[in-house]
Amino acid sequence: MDKYNIYFDMDMERSATLELNSYARIGKAVITKAIGLQKNYKEVYEKSEDKLNEEKSGCHNCEVCKLKCRFSALGVTEVCDALNEQCRTCSQAVWESTYTTHTKYINEKNRYGYQPTLKVNAIKLFITYHFLQPDTLGFIKNVSVKELAELLDCTPATIRSSNEILSSYEYCYFCNSGISDNHINVYIPEYKNYHKPASEGGRGYLSLSSNMLSELLAVDHLNTLRLTIKGILEVDNASAYDAANPNLTDVTSTFDKLRGFLPSYCKRNVIRKALEQGNAIFQYSFSDSSVTFSMKQEYAKKNMRKAMLLESEQEVKNHVDSLNDVLELANDKESYADPERTQALLTMFSIGSFHRYPSLILTNDDYRDLASMCIQYNMNMVKQAISCVYNDYIAKRRPVESFGALTRHYIRNMSVFNIFAS
Repeated sequence: MDKYNIYFDMDMERSATLELNSYARIGKAVITKAIGLQKNYKEVYEKSEDKLNEEKSGCHNCEVCKLKCRFSALGVTEVCDALNEQCRTCSQAVWESTYTTHTKYINEKNRYGYQPTLKVNAIKLFITYHFLQPDTLGFIKNVSVKELAELLDCTPATIRSSNEILSSYEYCYFCNSGISDNHINVYIPEYKNYHKPASEGGRGYLSLSSNMLSELLAVDHLNTLRLTIKGILEVDNASAYDAANPNLTDVTSTFDKLRGFLPSYCKRNVIRKALEQGNAIFQYSFSDSSVTFSMKQEYAKKNMRKAMLLESEQEVKNHVDSLNDVLELANDKESYADPERTQALLTMFSIGSFHRYPSLILTNDDYRDLASMCIQYNMNMVKQAISCVYNDYIAKRRPVESFGALTRHYIRNMSVFNIFAS
């Protein structure tokens, strides 16, 4: 029975120390407001477009061209566009790239709303909460204030003060857990909106690794922290527009633009000094008027998601293997004369009482689905949902068409009142 001691040891360790996720997501809107909204500015960019050269194509005697002219004169642009698409199949058509200059006016207050900016410890604490396994609605339970202070290298009083600021500014809310002294429950109200499309109020989210969190927590200066997070946001946005590129997109920003979300005293030399103090995530190149952010490849979101999936898939497999070991033990009642210990193991995995405990057999596709859910939600919620599916379907021999879909259903329907469960 010694091989099962590890499960108790792991459970005791989880209750005694903070358990950080390897990866976390944080809303772009809320972190942008936390570091400071950009003053209104405009972006000038060029947009390429293929345009039909009618003279080189010999279109003037073409019936389609004559129709386009007629409908254009009538202002029926939809028909003109449809006819223009027909020209793409013409063997004589000559298409040429044209570039037009566009100006985009940016007002971040309208885009994201307004909340007061945060200081160093409050920013670090707010980001850290996202690594503490919030559920789908943004609830986190039973967090040790003392261990938060150790992680952020500050005092428990600083954690409490930062929580008061986060609450008063409506970034997150907290209360005493009621379970242990100096432990709190936390609620991040915007968390539930991170995955929503823009039409439903979503503004996208960043995926951060625990390594990136460590680097951010090591930053002591407020402007360095703000600029580093701003760089992460800008590189993520630029890389999203250039999805076909396997490498991260470098971003160049003028010093004037960077000053737009920093205090007024932040001139060029102040910004450069602040950037050079925090170069763990980025490599920088400077000109007289601008700075280029080049994120190191180990922090690339494109590389990070693959690593996230592989790590999550392996952890789920390990969890299922451990669960099956316990189920085998529960079935072998004659070999083990310690039913209380067996029941404790089943309880630790949230498995109910059954006459027989069939093994949980999953396919590679099931594991990939579960790994994806670990990224979208968190590992603990996926493990809880796996136990729910086992209790309600596998143990009762009910058919399961899609284990992943059923698991996702349980995750989405988990009660918010679980935040107060022990």
